[in-house]
This record gives sequence, C-alpha cells and structure tokens, in this order.
Amino acid sequence: MHPGPTVRERIRSLVLSTGLRTLNWTGLSRLVGRRYRGRGTILMFHDFVKSREGTLDQGCEISVLDTLLARLRAEGRDIVTLDEGLTRLSGDNPRPFVVLTFDDGYRSNRDLALPVLERHEAPATIYVPTGSMDGSLNAWWLGLLALFRDREAVDFEPMNTRFQCPDTASKIWGLRRATAWVWQNFRRSEQLGPLFAANDVCVPDLVRDTFLRTDEVRELDKHPLVSIGAHTRTHRALGLLKREDAVADIAGNKADLETLLQREVPHFAYPYGPPSITGTREAKWLAEIGFTSAVTTTPGCLFPGHRKSPMLLPRQNAESPEDGHHLALCGVEGVIRALSARGGDPVARPGGLHA
Repeated sequence: MHPGPTVRERIRSLVLSTGLRTLNWTGLSRLVGRRYRGRGTILMFHDFVKSREGTLDQGCEISVLDTLLARLRAEGRDIVTLDEGLTRLSGDNPRPFVVLTFDDGYRSNRDLALPVLERHEAPATIYVPTGSMDGSLNAWWLGLLALFRDREAVDFEPMNTRFQCPDTASKIWGLRRATAWVWQNFRRSEQLGPLFAANDVCVPDLVRDTFLRTDEVRELDKHPLVSIGAHTRTHRALGLLKREDAVADIAGNKADLETLLQREVPHFAYPYGPPSITGTREAKWLAEIGFTSAVTTTPGCLFPGHRKSPMLLPRQNAESPEDGHHLALCGVEGVIRALSARGGDPVARPGGLHA
C-alpha cells in the first residue's frame, strides 16, 4: 500500500513553481536563457479544461492559454503556423516567434481553445491519431484518470499495490504513480484492460466522449487558424515496434488523414516523445514516408541548425498545474533548455542526437 505524496515531493514542487514565477516577474528569465532562446519556440498542449477542479491536475486551464497568448503578443512575439516557423529558420526575419501545437485531437481543442485562438488570431497545429477519431485508441491514461478520480481505494493488481485515495491530493499522487509505472515500459499499458473491466471503466466510451470524431476533424481542418497533423494510427510508442509495424502505423495515419482532408499532411508528432525515438531510425522513416517535419518533446527553442534535422524538432511543454503560463514563458525565453542542457549545446535534439 502506498502512502500519499511526501512532504519532500510537495516542497520540491513548490520550490520549482516559485522559481519559475520569480524568473518571469523579475525579468531574469531573459538573462538566464539568452543563449538558448533561438529564433522561436514550438509549444505543446494536449487537453483543455475550464477549471482543474475534479480533473486531478489533468489538462490545461483555458484561462492559462488566454493569458499566455496575451503575454506573448505584448512581448512582441509573432504566433505563426508551423510552416511559417520553419521558413523563418532559413530567412532574415529577426522577430521572435511561437508555434502552437495540440496533441491527440481532444474535443476541447475545438470547444475551448479555438475561441481563444480566434480572439488572439493565433494559428495552431493539432496532431490527430486515427484511433482517437474512430474510437479504437487505447487511451489508457483516460482509464487511469477515471479509476483514481471515482474511487477512495484502488487495488492496482498489475503493480501488486493498493492505493488509498480518500482525498484529492492522494488521488493525484496515485494517478501520477500509476502513470509513471506505465511510462517505465509502455508494454504495461496492455496489462490494464482487466483492471479497467473489473472496475467498470470503459475506455472506448471515454475515447468517444473525449476526442474529436472523424467528421469533426474534417470540419475543424477547414478553419483558417487550424491545421491537422499526423500522430500514428494507434498512439503506441514507436521505439517498441519493429520497422514494418512502426512504418505501417505512421504511414497508415498519414493516408487516413489525407483521404479524410483531401490534402497533403506534411507534419508529424511522435507519440509520447522519447519512447518513440530510438536514435535516428524513426526520423529516417518519417522522411521516407514523405513528412517535412516532426516534433519531439525534447525541451528547447528553434535555431537555424534545426534545418538539418527537421524530423527531430524540439518542443516545449506548456502545461503545468502549479505554474500556469510561467512554465511556457520560461520555455520561450530558453530557460528550460538552459537548465536541461546544463550549459551545453543550445540546439536541442533527443538524447543529444545529431542529424
């Protein structure tokens, strides 16, 4: 049986949150990240919520996106399409830019985020797996959320563990531990089916309620501020797959989307980030399949040097339950890359890879 979050863990979270806020409020973020700022930054979001109450810290509050876009505009940053951002890496335009990306095709991207994008005239790329549209996605993370949110105790048999979850803090802690267990080996996600069934958690129903359907994706792609990108058919970690299975998963999703949208789909996002990138093999496959860019989850800003590795573009996580928009702003200023690189190469690539 696991206890709740430790005092040490709570203190660490508070210190990090306070540090990011202080860097932004004092302007020190510009000084700390100066060498790592680059030409621009790709920001990553997933789901959006009106309020985090009852969500166990999942999703980005829509007010955070609104505040962030206002701050970016006020600081003189252009919010541009992914195509425009890549073009600027080769050009002479000195204005700093930001690219917005949303992963997985959550319905909240349309219902909550799109009105904010319209208000700020900000474009975004939404990366959509086939499985989220047709209901076949193994969205195990939604199952875990439902499991911990709705119960005061969870017998997590795959971990041989019982979580006591009488309050919100312990539910959040249990969800994070279970999620981390899956991240240690993504094959473990296949072990969760019996657990969900025993607790009346229906993942297919959650998928249908949470993600954009096929016709909704087609309509959303017609919006002038939205572009749909590829994200595999099944959202599996590509690093676990044989070449033929990975290529089929990637190319199949590209073909599905191009048939649906009646246009080329040139941009891709790796499911889960690092677990889908084992050296340069996946990047080579993407180029062979016909993509022009692929985004990772490796924190960092965009430099002209990334023109040589367009299938391994860095991307800054912009979602934080503790820090609101401060994490994203520190990422844009290069602070997050400066910290993760520890004074090393500003041009971020997964695992230090070079094109």
